[in-house]
Amino acid sequence: MKLPERLQRSLLRSPLPWLLLAVAWTWPAALHPVTAAPGSAHTDLWESLWTLWFVATKLAAGQLPIHVDGLLESTRVGSLWPADILGAVTMAPITLTAGPAVAWTVLVIGHMTLRGWLGAQIGALYAQETACAAGAAGADGARAGAGAVTGAILALAPIALAGVHNGASEVLGDTWGIAVVWMGLRYAPGWRWTVLAGLVLGIAAWAHWYGGLVAFCIWGVMTLRRGLPGGARRAFVVAGIVGALIAAPGAYAAKTISTAKDNVVGIKDPRELTTLRRTIGPADPWALVRPAPFRSPDFSTISRYGEDYYHCPYLGWMGLALTAYGVVRGRRGWALWLLPIGIGLAIGPVLTAGGAPVILSGRRAVPLPYFLLEKLPPFNTLSLLWKLAWAAEIGVALSAARGLAALLKARRTLLSAVVAGVVVGGVALEAAFVAPTRGLPRSVDASIPEPIQVLQAEPEGTVMTWPLIGGLPTLYEQVAHHKMVAGTLNFPASKNAWKVTRAVQSGREATLSIARQAGIRYVVLHLDATMIGDESGLQLSDWDHFPVLAEDSRVRVLRLW
Repeated sequence: MKLPERLQRSLLRSPLPWLLLAVAWTWPAALHPVTAAPGSAHTDLWESLWTLWFVATKLAAGQLPIHVDGLLESTRVGSLWPADILGAVTMAPITLTAGPAVAWTVLVIGHMTLRGWLGAQIGALYAQETACAAGAAGADGARAGAGAVTGAILALAPIALAGVHNGASEVLGDTWGIAVVWMGLRYAPGWRWTVLAGLVLGIAAWAHWYGGLVAFCIWGVMTLRRGLPGGARRAFVVAGIVGALIAAPGAYAAKTISTAKDNVVGIKDPRELTTLRRTIGPADPWALVRPAPFRSPDFSTISRYGEDYYHCPYLGWMGLALTAYGVVRGRRGWALWLLPIGIGLAIGPVLTAGGAPVILSGRRAVPLPYFLLEKLPPFNTLSLLWKLAWAAEIGVALSAARGLAALLKARRTLLSAVVAGVVVGGVALEAAFVAPTRGLPRSVDASIPEPIQVLQAEPEGTVMTWPLIGGLPTLYEQVAHHKMVAGTLNFPASKNAWKVTRAVQSGREATLSIARQAGIRYVVLHLDATMIGDESGLQLSDWDHFPVLAEDSRVRVLRLW
């Protein structure tokens, strides 16, 4: 029994199934976009929401969003290169009209939808390309099924889900790597394709520097693949040059601003980057294939303040099994090269396990290929190398499409549709219950408590958050109170905040003296986080001798003077 042609085309071309999947996966964020946001509380989510607000307000004022002034007490004036400048700029109209939580939800759901839809397109095109190369009859017979599997693998890739969980908005830019593949598979002679392909490559780099490196690696593999006609190869080379020229200004601006002396992020020096590339930055090779509850590194054991980050380069056994089946059936293709390239980059310069290098006798680490690259730009500026496993994930997704096409033997039958549906369901079940990202919170309460909003009408003064731990919405609360905060973009508090905290046990007068000198006028106590504690050793009761300005079940706002 054949499926209707129109139904097959609709399933392949429509973004609606992927939109429904994105909404369901991030539920209830779509139902309550103002008060709920995809991600987890004790991560960088709050910094991402703040960045959306910062970029939007700067643009609305007719200013470039690269200068921070009057927002951070520790660096009153400084430079900043937003990690996801492309996403923040495109979301600016929504941020200004509906708020950063809504913009973030739209951004996450939009990118998941695009990953699924674009994945379906490249999966179908690649399955057809390899089937034709193998001389299979009815080469496009399994296009819809192959596309659905590729779309599901990329939409629900644990590496992408971990990025959302971590609040790393720049990881969403990895979607452009799929668009790069789509452009390559839709090659058409002429300058229009060349310029457009170069533009997509350049945008991929602007959206996410890790994803941009992956995109150029993919483009290199596609350019060098066998069987590409000479004219097409030259067009690919020219498109790559165009992409590099488009990416260059962004790379220069990001490097210049991020390393400036007044940079508010506190960019890591080369020695710290080298350390990160040998500890928590690269992927533990086991993490590529081991399911939950395996985590490496496990931040629940190494985090100082209870941050809930996930480094998850897990590739997925459903995709790997289909890839292996395709190889056995002789459906080899250029996408297989993305697996060793992506894995080789992601596992870093030395072998690591549990966030530490594996040391052999004689205090020697196990060198890996990245060791030969890390002194070269742009490899010497990267630290979280596990994100480069995205190249391997795209390779698995494409190779899985080819494997499924071989499994279905290119017949358009109802049975083929059932098999494809079962495989897609298996991908979803693996992401939900097997992958290390299983059980992660799909969304978090992003509403700003009413006592924080009360601060907006109060006299000027710096706002400090306690306890001094990572993962609290210190910066995000600035969206409501519009006052300077005693914190930074990378650390929970400034030196003055620590001085005030340590003075509390010395008495009210000593605390007020230091607070006045520092300009810290308000303290926001996060009641649900006080059980974690900080290095000051304070208890919630130690703040009782300061007047309460406003409070609810989540926060208590104190006015020191």
